[in-house]
Amino acid sequence: MKLKKFTAPTTREALQKLRAELGEDAIILSTKQTAAGTEVLAASSQDLDMVTEKPAAAAPVSWTKADRAQQLAIQEPDRQPTQAERVAQQVAAQRDVLINRAPVVEQATQQVPPANDMVNEQTAVLDEIKQMRQLLKDQMAMMTWRDALEKNPQRGELWNLLTQSGFSPLFARTVVEKLPSDLSETQMQDWAMNVLKKNLNVVPANKDLVETGGTFALVGPTGVGKTTTTAKMAARCVVKYGADSLGLITTDSYRIGAQDQLRIYGKILGVQVYTAQTHADLQQLRNSMQRKRLILIDTVGMGQRDSRVAEQTKILTDSHVKRVLLLNATSQPETLDDVVRHYKSTGLSGAILSKLDEAIKIGGVLDVVMRHKLTLQYIATGQRVPEDLFPADPRVLVHRAMRSRSSQAFQASSGELKWKMAQVSTTGI
Repeated sequence: MKLKKFTAPTTREALQKLRAELGEDAIILSTKQTAAGTEVLAASSQDLDMVTEKPAAAAPVSWTKADRAQQLAIQEPDRQPTQAERVAQQVAAQRDVLINRAPVVEQATQQVPPANDMVNEQTAVLDEIKQMRQLLKDQMAMMTWRDALEKNPQRGELWNLLTQSGFSPLFARTVVEKLPSDLSETQMQDWAMNVLKKNLNVVPANKDLVETGGTFALVGPTGVGKTTTTAKMAARCVVKYGADSLGLITTDSYRIGAQDQLRIYGKILGVQVYTAQTHADLQQLRNSMQRKRLILIDTVGMGQRDSRVAEQTKILTDSHVKRVLLLNATSQPETLDDVVRHYKSTGLSGAILSKLDEAIKIGGVLDVVMRHKLTLQYIATGQRVPEDLFPADPRVLVHRAMRSRSSQAFQASSGELKWKMAQVSTTGI
């Protein structure tokens, strides 16, 4: 049996082509929608009469009970129709149904929305469901906090105290959820300060990098005080162990006057400053300073998203140089968090807090240090060399952080505090 395809923009036009070529008795086998319009697969009635007992497989056709009953009624009662006759009768009946319903098919086809529209609609529905779930989650969190605050109002007071001191809402909520009940205000503050001190890792004064020795590079963004801090640590080493115990290297060949600044300090201390511009230079200088107790490397400042940070990290790591990150206490906590995440990729040997004398609140920088589990080596509180460099003391840092408060413009009302507390998800410190 020969089959022919007829394609047209609409079903009606395709059927007109079919009748014109195959006649009114043509048998429609299937129809489908394509990019060009409607495609009709058909055969002439003469071809169908030639079908044998084992005809070629045709597309399955679905029939209603009424159609089948009508066909059975016109069959001869004396004999059963052959399989070919049954197929011919069914296909002919289906052809009539398709012809009579052609306008309806055309209209329905035109009303089917494009696939992209359906995808966009599904996406919009999913987004709406997500928003509803988040809204429900926020409401449940608000109710939970409301109940918790009614049972223990001090939680709200402590959360407010911590956030006003510069700690993140997430960190504050994590601490508050562990607050014991039935504490006085003084006991509550003492408890919170003890929690902070336990979570703030510092190097003991007798085990700082000057005492332990080794090769250390001070890294961090531009302007955090790397060169000045290098000079301060160098002075501490020279005062205690002599000029011969110290090696000074700078890799900052970009900033005008950077090398001159460190050389001035080196001249005062009686220590020569060397410049390393390549990995080979750095390795050669390190080999020549093997007998030095302490080698300090002042690096070029780079923003945390600078692509050269990864290159710098690789050079220092390959040269077996330990990295110490400087954090500017006056920077926004979000910025500090980003700095740590980009610089700690292969591990840090500690951190130094700089510009504490300029910071209004230090809760934010302590928050970042605790959440990233950094170990503090020193704190820097000014430009004087070597006076303004001190070992990190948890008691001093926490006490200063907790006594700092936001100015009136940056304080939230009691109603705003309840709303803010409900927005923060819980996690461990």
